[in-house]
Amino acid sequence: MARVQQDHSGFELILANRLHIKELLADGEFTGWTKTFTVGETIIFGDACYFKAVDSRMWKADADQDTTMPCVGLSCGGYSAGNAGEFLLWGFMREDNWGYTVGADLWVVCAVPSPCPLTETAPAGAGDQRQNCGIAETADIIYFNPSFVLAQVA
Repeated sequence: MARVQQDHSGFELILANRLHIKELLADGEFTGWTKTFTVGETIIFGDACYFKAVDSRMWKADADQDTTMPCVGLSCGGYSAGNAGEFLLWGFMREDNWGYTVGADLWVVCAVPSPCPLTETAPAGAGDQRQNCGIAETADIIYFNPSFVLAQVA
């Protein structure tokens, strides 16, 4: 089922609650393909997450080890462990506190901080997993298009 909304902020099309197409993004918004998963730990908007097959939940991705990779989605909100959460699988996301360099490649972070956004610095430690997850369109808007090709740093 499709739902179309139009107001002063622009046009928005939502298809089956999975494809969000929005003309303009405000702080804390996203547009693209999404999916709902059960969350394995407390996460916030923009956290890079991987799917853990053992418990079928989303957890924070960590480039320090191959068991916590690859990143498959970004959290679309703040969620607690055991609850359902929406994740951006492909698309654009805006967070006014990011401050990325326009055009920079974005990577999964090492030593998962809280929050766990993407970083402009590619992992460089021995055994780290490199996964390019997109680029910075502006300082505060990213194009999330994760590659599922991982490269291990020697």
